Amino acid sequence: MNFLFGKKEEIQAMAEVLENGRDVMNREMAKPKYNSYKGAEPMLEVKVRVQPKDDAPFESVMQVGMTKSFLLLQGVMVQVKYQKGKNQKVELDDDNQSILDRNAKILKKE
Repeated sequence: MNFLFGKKEEIQAMAEVLENGRDVMNREMAKPKYNSYKGAEPMLEVKVRVQPKDDAPFESVMQVGMTKSFLLLQGVMVQVKYQKGKNQKVELDDDNQSILDRNAKILKKE
């Protein structure tokens, strides 16, 4: 019975953001339901290319809170986690400072 209720094995890996998180956030916030929204932080889905250490790279959709979407520019590297064998959706597993340290180009003004 332990296999039914046991903790699922999670894998951490680096991923490259494939679409601009700011654009995803702007599209989501344009929906009428957010005109006077007072609920939990909206979760967004951003396309990424995951690069596991011991497996072939794959493309997936990353679940991320709206407040982190401003750091997610195309080409930015972030740490994600996902359940072993389930790589259709991954979750951001990184803090803001680590993302900034790893991706200095975010801070450069064009």
